Amino acid sequence: MKSRVAIIHVAKKQLGLDEEAYRAILSGAGLASAGDLATDAQFNTVMAAFAALGFKSRGAAVKYQNTAPGTNPLFISNRQEYYIRGLWALAGRVKDEKSLRRLVKRIGKTSDIRFLSRRAASAVILALRDICWKAGFNPDHKEKKEKSDAVDRKEDSPVSGPGTAPGVLPPGDGGN
Repeated sequence: MKSRVAIIHVAKKQLGLDEEAYRAILSGAGLASAGDLATDAQFNTVMAAFAALGFKSRGAAVKYQNTAPGTNPLFISNRQEYYIRGLWALAGRVKDEKSLRRLVKRIGKTSDIRFLSRRAASAVILALRDICWKAGFNPDHKEKKEKSDAVDRKEDSPVSGPGTAPGVLPPGDGGN
């Protein structure tokens, strides 16, 4: 309650209210002084009167309330959401919204992707990247990785050439 009393005093100062106007607002909420504040309803009544006079709180609770989607630093960014949906489209077995929501619910502990915290969104991204790799996709290139690529790389290496066993140097290449 002390923080609410402090908010009331900040509002009084910001609005430049004289003592008479301030006491009138408090009496409208059934209070003789701000120290008598006991319920949420009383606080809300006083704050509604201050808001009608033009008071705008600069507190953290109000600061992020009316921000554009994707700009709230507490929730997922637009880029994270775009990346999650792209990874899901790449490697999800069933590529529908319902399946994505189940994954988000299981990992991020929330029912909708828009309400993921940034930390939970990172956990979902890491899980989806792992799913991509297990499904045979490189999440950075949108191309399916081929098993033959690994075989081709071994044949081209200087350690193993055509006609030699892997790890065995051809004659004349390992001399002292």
